[in-house]
Amino acid sequence: MQFIDLTIPLGVGTPAWPTYEPLQLKYFKRLAPNGANGQLLTHSNHLGTHLDGEIHFHTPGKDIASLELDFLIHDAAIVDLSDACGDYDIYTSKMVEERVEVREGDILIIHTGYHHFGWDSPYADEIRYMVKHPGPDREFAEWAKAKNMAVTCRKVIAGSGRAR
Repeated sequence: MQFIDLTIPLGVGTPAWPTYEPLQLKYFKRLAPNGANGQLLTHSNHLGTHLDGEIHFHTPGKDIASLELDFLIHDAAIVDLSDACGDYDIYTSKMVEERVEVREGDILIIHTGYHHFGWDSPYADEIRYMVKHPGPDREFAEWAKAKNMAVTCRKVIAGSGRAR
């Protein structure tokens, strides 16, 4: 089994989701006077790499701790659309299926290339990363739902294919 790391670096420069609080770091102890550094770290739930539980959108829904690990690990199809997508572009299920086989229940990982604009990149552009990135059309959403898929499209490795 191959694991694919989808995390993005977390730091005080990581942009939070619009209208959410950013990461804040406060020292309450310092090495010289206290013998150790002590820090208080606070951030909202929409910062960096995260997964929203059902409870985020549905009050009686499950929280993340209620998910079985098997729910998060599955076969994946990886598609590179970076040569076909630019600012505000729309991608379709047809564009995906022309490049990779997508099976029912797959996790679909979409490489758009927009991770190059993340806050930790030499080409950092917060507006392009957070606002102008490509996205799917409505038909894509219906197609993904019919295939019982999970989809991610942020910081992803290049190339198309399958992972297990």
